[in-house]
Amino acid sequence: MIPPTQGLWAIVLLVLTLGAAAVFGYRVLGLYRLLRLGRDEARIDHPWRRLRDELVVYLGQRKLIKRPYYIRGVGHALIFWGFLVITYGSADLFLRGIVGWQMPLTETVAYAWILDVFAVAVLAAVVIAWMRRAFVRPPRMHIVTEGYVILTLIGFLMLTLLTFEAAWFASAERDSLLNLGGDLFRTKTPAEMLASLVPPGAERTLFVGAWWAHVGTILAFAVYLPRTKHLHIVTTLFNVGFRKQTPRGALDLIDDIENKETFGAANIRDFSWKQLLDGYTCTECGRCSDNCPALATGKTLDPQKIVLDIRDQLLREGPKLLGDAKAETTAPAHWVETKPDELWACTTCAACVEACPVTIEHIDKIVDMRRSLTLMEGAAPPEAQRAMTNIERAGNPWGEPRETRGDWAQGLEIPTFAEKPDAEYLYFVGCAASYDRRNQRVARALAAILKSAGVSFAILGAAETCNGDPARRMGNEYLFQLQAQQNIETLNAAAVKKVITSCPHCFNTIANEYPQLGGNYEVVHALPLVKKLLDEKKITMTDGAAAEIVAYHDPCYLGRHNGIYDAPRDVLDAVPGVTRAEIAPHNRERGFCCGAGGGRMWMEEKMGQRVNHRRVDQLLATKSGATKVASGCPYCLIMLEEGVGAKGVQESIKPVDVLELVAARLETN
Repeated sequence: MIPPTQGLWAIVLLVLTLGAAAVFGYRVLGLYRLLRLGRDEARIDHPWRRLRDELVVYLGQRKLIKRPYYIRGVGHALIFWGFLVITYGSADLFLRGIVGWQMPLTETVAYAWILDVFAVAVLAAVVIAWMRRAFVRPPRMHIVTEGYVILTLIGFLMLTLLTFEAAWFASAERDSLLNLGGDLFRTKTPAEMLASLVPPGAERTLFVGAWWAHVGTILAFAVYLPRTKHLHIVTTLFNVGFRKQTPRGALDLIDDIENKETFGAANIRDFSWKQLLDGYTCTECGRCSDNCPALATGKTLDPQKIVLDIRDQLLREGPKLLGDAKAETTAPAHWVETKPDELWACTTCAACVEACPVTIEHIDKIVDMRRSLTLMEGAAPPEAQRAMTNIERAGNPWGEPRETRGDWAQGLEIPTFAEKPDAEYLYFVGCAASYDRRNQRVARALAAILKSAGVSFAILGAAETCNGDPARRMGNEYLFQLQAQQNIETLNAAAVKKVITSCPHCFNTIANEYPQLGGNYEVVHALPLVKKLLDEKKITMTDGAAAEIVAYHDPCYLGRHNGIYDAPRDVLDAVPGVTRAEIAPHNRERGFCCGAGGGRMWMEEKMGQRVNHRRVDQLLATKSGATKVASGCPYCLIMLEEGVGAKGVQESIKPVDVLELVAARLETN
């Protein structure tokens, strides 16, 4: 295809291109300088994983097309993939128009077909997206004028592309392309099909007009893009590449905390550059908000709003901070006006992180702001402060005596590590199973299973203390580190190598966060271990129990935070007489939180519906006929029991732990 640029017009195109590139570069440089206002953070570890993420998450759009957004996700993915293909073709247009160079493969019928098919697909997706914004209006999506502008520009690019290609196909010049393509494609391309609509004699005029309109729109798009939320077209590449490669459940450590003067995030400078980059990358799709259990039950927390408020403040106050390093910055409105309701409503369930198609990390920002409120302002809710005081004083959030921590095991002949130093496993019981009577039954069930399988294990008894998870997620990083260091010293003194937990919060903290402080152990949650014991035939169950339907509830810190979905289900499926039911569609990675995570176990819900009550509503709505709902988390068990009691359905559906179902059917010799 011969571009309509010769002599002076090639110079005009060159000047326009350099001008647009200069404006684009200037604006991007300004945005980059604003990012550098944030604190430093290393994000270059695990380069091969980062490359994999670019291929799978960025190029493959994996998170975008996951349920329940599959249909509209495919539409967005088509726009993205089409943009990549057409960008390649656009580079060819500019190179040919300015210096006469040609990009490889652009003169083949194969590429012409790919280009045209994506142009039609993108155009259809744009029309659907435009109509959706104009008439359907999803509740969580930000509907702003620039969204229509961007969609219109993209649609116009596709129309002009198809138009100048159709005009060219209508001219005699098309033979050169078809000869290069050979017989690979015998049917006409979409643009070739449109060639019959081109009026005779108008081919050249239409070709030149559409070509320049297409090129001009590309340049206008480049100038306009850095000023809009659609900058995510560019920043997603970097946001995915710099996503956390540590386990999702691991919060960042405050190094050398004893010598720090400030903690957490109270202004723009306190966030890391990656946390600020998240703001540039937000697509404002509302998926995080759609999946937030706090927002769904009437709380003021809106994960999308938090990300956008931080971005807006950076754009508003950042230029002033660049000009004056000592300039003061104000807190975003939501930190001041709604912080007791908004920031403290988060259960750290990771539903927002799981749903985000561009890998924004919401929890880290919320916890950083909680750290500032707790450690700098002393502004934690009274119930949260009470729980933290209990942890500091008694080693557990309930404030129960330290010396009674191992009383649950009386009469069971379970040794402590002091009594059995050669035990293969330490069973780290956790606060809930040590002090909550209902969860003590779960601890006894696990002990019975381990004994039946001949597993060598012991407990710490009174030497165990809270793992620190509630304190850390309530923002008290200092207390978390004290608790963690105390447990690590105890475990190391006992030469512990392997740890079993029945609590996902203990599992997540010891497996993913203790290594930050030098505590490295082989940690396993009880349910994957029980599955292994079943597979190895080390435990067997009797087949005389009555048949029952049991629904499975995914704990957030077992599922979304650590990816353990199948093992609990496999154990349930192995229990004689049990038919497993799902709480669909809110199961697996879309499981709905019980409401107790993030320290919420010890805080009152004063606004909207209780999260655990909504979860029970979802369970009842499945109409699965389940007589029990099973989980693998002490927090979930407590919350589900309260929920079914409040709903008055405790006689028809009973919350249990999966371990209890196994222990009740153990075959004894």
